[in-house]
Amino acid sequence: MKLLLLCAGLVVLTLLWLLWLWAREARREGQSLPLPILLAGILAPALGVVVYVGFGYQQDTADWLGDYEALHPVASQLIAGQPPAALPQDIPPAALVRVLQRQLVITPSVEGWYALGLLYGQLGAPNMAVEAGRRAVSAQPGSVSARMLVAQNLIDEREGRMSDEAQALLRGVIADQPEHDGAWMLLGMGASRNRDFPLAEEAWTQLLQRHGQGEAASVLERSLAFARDQQVNAERFADVSIRVTTDGEVPSGGSLFVFLRDPAQPGQPLAARRVLAERFPVRVTLRAQDWLQAYPDTGLDVVAGARYSPGPAAGVDEAAFDAELVGFSGGETEVSLRRRDPP
Repeated sequence: MKLLLLCAGLVVLTLLWLLWLWAREARREGQSLPLPILLAGILAPALGVVVYVGFGYQQDTADWLGDYEALHPVASQLIAGQPPAALPQDIPPAALVRVLQRQLVITPSVEGWYALGLLYGQLGAPNMAVEAGRRAVSAQPGSVSARMLVAQNLIDEREGRMSDEAQALLRGVIADQPEHDGAWMLLGMGASRNRDFPLAEEAWTQLLQRHGQGEAASVLERSLAFARDQQVNAERFADVSIRVTTDGEVPSGGSLFVFLRDPAQPGQPLAARRVLAERFPVRVTLRAQDWLQAYPDTGLDVVAGARYSPGPAAGVDEAAFDAELVGFSGGETEVSLRRRDPP
């Protein structure tokens, strides 16, 4: 606010000074400045201030100027790679983000972009954190912290799943620092969510070699056991397909939902896939990305089923046809659609 008042005062003083120069030059020429012109020169700045305050003033402008005045030194320290001497506790991170982002346009630095990425991550904006981190990586490709920042937020963007870019970044960090625990941890967690259990096993094994006697040993051992168990159970569900036939007249061209589930758990299925059924019978293959839960153990019973709605955009709950649940024993399972009984 002080800066805004200072600018307004400077404009008014400048206009009055110009008016005084005009009046002085008019007297030198033996002429007097007309009263209407004199009044207009005095009233015009006042009118401009009134119009601005009434129609053009925005509270956000004052907030921005106040944030800039308070946080400009902090932003400059972050851009220079120095820890801020004192960060005001009553200013939210969003304010610092705005100030820092503006300064980075003028004086970019790897440290500044990295700090901006960290702030965006704290604000729950992983997409913006990724963009800031990529700028840091572009300026300094060998920066481990910048690559880790991008990889972490790429995984956060996908709710724990690991993209090819995130995996490449983590592999690059590990190539430079083979014992980087953070990179191995992210790689293990992301691989587990991607159902890439061989990669997850590699990551947990590497971590256990260094932390087998520490506080994290039990957690790492459970993670490794789970990855190995899932690899064994994955073989049972490697080539799962469900052949859907019809019992009676069923129009084609609608939305078909096939699934595997635990018969004792009627909630979320183990795996599910939705396809457009252009004709019947139709064979639907369940892929690794269609699994919503962990692969079940060999001793657990699993059933296959299907629901179908003639409308291609209809939801599962709107299905007019369903199939009786059939026990799944591996390979291809056949289910038959029939019209659902009215409730």
